[in-house]
Amino acid sequence: MDLGHIFSMRRISYHTMRAAALLAMGLLVVINLQSATYTWDGGGSNNNLSTAGNWNPDGAPAQGAGADLIFAGSTRLSPAVEWGWTVKSLSFNSTAGAFTLTGGQFTIGTGGVTNNSTRTQTIQSQIALSANQTWNAAAGAIVSTDNFNGGNNTLTLAGSSAITISGQVSSVATLNLTGSGSRTFGTQTTASTVNITGTGASSFNGQLNVGTLNMSAGTNNFANVQATGGINISGSANANFTGPVTGGSSGMNISSSGNVNFNGSINSGSITLNGSGTTTISGNGSMSTGAVTVNNGTLVLDHNGAAINSTLTVNNGGTVIFGQNNQIPNWQTVTLNEGSTLHLGNTSQTIANLIITGDSVIDFGEGGSQLNVQEWGNISIADGITITIVNWDDSKGDVFAGRNPGTPVVNIQYADNNGNVYATGTWGGGLITPGAPVPEPATYGFIMLGSGIAFFAWRRWQTARKQAQAQHV
Repeated sequence: MDLGHIFSMRRISYHTMRAAALLAMGLLVVINLQSATYTWDGGGSNNNLSTAGNWNPDGAPAQGAGADLIFAGSTRLSPAVEWGWTVKSLSFNSTAGAFTLTGGQFTIGTGGVTNNSTRTQTIQSQIALSANQTWNAAAGAIVSTDNFNGGNNTLTLAGSSAITISGQVSSVATLNLTGSGSRTFGTQTTASTVNITGTGASSFNGQLNVGTLNMSAGTNNFANVQATGGINISGSANANFTGPVTGGSSGMNISSSGNVNFNGSINSGSITLNGSGTTTISGNGSMSTGAVTVNNGTLVLDHNGAAINSTLTVNNGGTVIFGQNNQIPNWQTVTLNEGSTLHLGNTSQTIANLIITGDSVIDFGEGGSQLNVQEWGNISIADGITITIVNWDDSKGDVFAGRNPGTPVVNIQYADNNGNVYATGTWGGGLITPGAPVPEPATYGFIMLGSGIAFFAWRRWQTARKQAQAQHV
């Protein structure tokens, strides 16, 4: 037997096993350091985060993406972050007072930030995200006041309490706003995608730079939106745009049952309404829109100057209400398809072309209204359709249709404010006068086609002239 060989093998085996054991111990130490949990008890001699006595167990938190920092109790409520700390998570347990973390920077990993206390927790340190994460205001509010770098990660804000991020937010991949608490942002927020599904109020008080903005719930307020990939409003969401809005070439799709208000300039591709809610365009500012289509719900045009600068199409279930004069440029076309309603709202509108393809309602409101078609424009009415005229006053004269009536045969019916039809007629060229009086209060409206050639024109002077001629004879 070769004793030297046996001794050599045993020696190698011993050293190998010893090295493996040391390596395993080292790994355990690293794992322990990376996954350690530190609970703040404020027992140190100062407020520094690095003071060992402020933590349980005693010892400054380890640097690394696996460290969980828990803040508890009401001792030393203003921890000082002397430099940059990399942690897995920050949390405030149910016993925590109102903490304010100041200075330095937190780089936060997968654990995010959680507040299980009913007290507001304020982080005045800069924030950098190193992983996708959730900030959960489970019991009390969370406030972040300094710059916030998303690191191209996904950030989800959750919980029933408020979350406020007032510093500049940059480089967030996807920003998800969930839960029932309010969500508030400050000077500027930049994200590739913003999804709002929470039922609480969301406010972007500075400029929101985003690819695509989606919202399906809550009441959401925007001071300035620059959305290069479009804006989609659905579900029960309410939205208030108080400043400039850019929807990009993808435009804006509104299918919400809530209220959507635009009170500033609009620069967007097409605007499409599919929901049962009301969308209002008002205020001031330049308007640059693509085609506007109302498939359902109500569009109120009440802007100081033209509210849109492209074509307007109203489909079955859609209603358009004018709140001020000249809401559509006089070179554009209005199309009323089957089941549409146009409410002139005591205003005067001038357009290039009026196309009516199916049964429609034209409401003249509670006073004088005009819908003028340019002399060089065109009126096109489909054969056999029924047009319902609401709030017309027969004391004002007769109803005319078209510059050159041609062959279409159109059914005209007159209704009151409640939709009760009180007179009908059939037009195949010429004038139509209802044979029954209009219920009080009387109103007046007319639609003109250039140079006094009327589409629906109520002209009392014609009736008066005929009566005068009869008396003269």
